[in-house]
Amino acid sequence: MLVLKILAVIAAIAGLIAVVTWFNEHCVAKFGHAFFTKKAFGITTAALCLLFLGHMWQVSAIKNHGDVLNGIVLMVIGALVACGMVYVNVRRTNVAYGISGSVAQLGLFGILAAVWLPLMLMGLVLYWLVLWASTPVYVVNR
Repeated sequence: MLVLKILAVIAAIAGLIAVVTWFNEHCVAKFGHAFFTKKAFGITTAALCLLFLGHMWQVSAIKNHGDVLNGIVLMVIGALVACGMVYVNVRRTNVAYGISGSVAQLGLFGILAAVWLPLMLMGLVLYWLVLWASTPVYVVNR
């Protein structure tokens, strides 16, 4: 049964990738605008990081009886970045494609960013550990 569940998840992910690829190619052919790009991923990641850090700052300020305005300002900036991306998508396409593509873009890139950021941080820490532990190599005979 576990094998069937794994195969179902793999099939669902493959189907999602196929639908996203088709939608992106369709929008490029119809409007000349691609929704799923590296730039859009970076903007979405920045917006979600601002929202997350603002929420953490606000919760910390509430616990410590501090100023919650800083966290709210970060969350508003993150929301404005996301709204700006939605505006650009609607402007370059039409309303139906822009909003549906933006919802898919924010949802999928949000999940990818939540998985990607911790993995990148772990990779960066491992990279620094390897660099710190390595010794220089000197070539004596040439």
